[in-house]
Amino acid sequence: MDSIDVKHIIECAQKGNELPFNTFFDLTYKKIKPKLLSLTKSLDDSQEIFIISMQKFWERFVINQENLPHNSTGYILTMCKNAWLMQKRSKKDTFISVENPLEYQVLKQQDTQVDGIEESHTTENIELLRHKALVQALNMLSDKCRSLIENELNDDRKLKDLQEELGFKNYQALVQAKYNCKKRLVRKVYEVIEKLEENQKTKM
Repeated sequence: MDSIDVKHIIECAQKGNELPFNTFFDLTYKKIKPKLLSLTKSLDDSQEIFIISMQKFWERFVINQENLPHNSTGYILTMCKNAWLMQKRSKKDTFISVENPLEYQVLKQQDTQVDGIEESHTTENIELLRHKALVQALNMLSDKCRSLIENELNDDRKLKDLQEELGFKNYQALVQAKYNCKKRLVRKVYEVIEKLEENQKTKM
């Protein structure tokens, strides 16, 4: 799949048609799966780091509309390797000085959006705005999506434990659902931030 195909897929996703991107997701996973298994020695871990990497890929190129790399597959594989290194680190180190790990994960990836807030906002106001946006966005999700995302806050419970509870036929379907839910969450956070900013401007 060349850069032109990927560019078309990204453009479709930006217009609301996610089907080509989901196909790209499946094809890319099948292509790099052997390398991921060689890296992690675990199917579950391979699927997990792939889902994390594709979430970041979506945010960078669909939401933030950055320029695509020349080799998207190679780029995604590198992202997976980096995600694997991060997975091996202590969560305490990864989320240092942040009370809510999920809030850090979602909002850390939105610095570009937050940087656009007027300079008149104090740092405290910006943090409050982002927190409100996250809370409201989470409440907009379905119960199943909230369960998948909030599972990240529970260190004692693995994602796979939710497979039977939430009615997924296999683990791949579960991680695919988590990926889709995180996409929805990020998109809704952006939407809520824009609305909150508009409300603040009307009050000024």
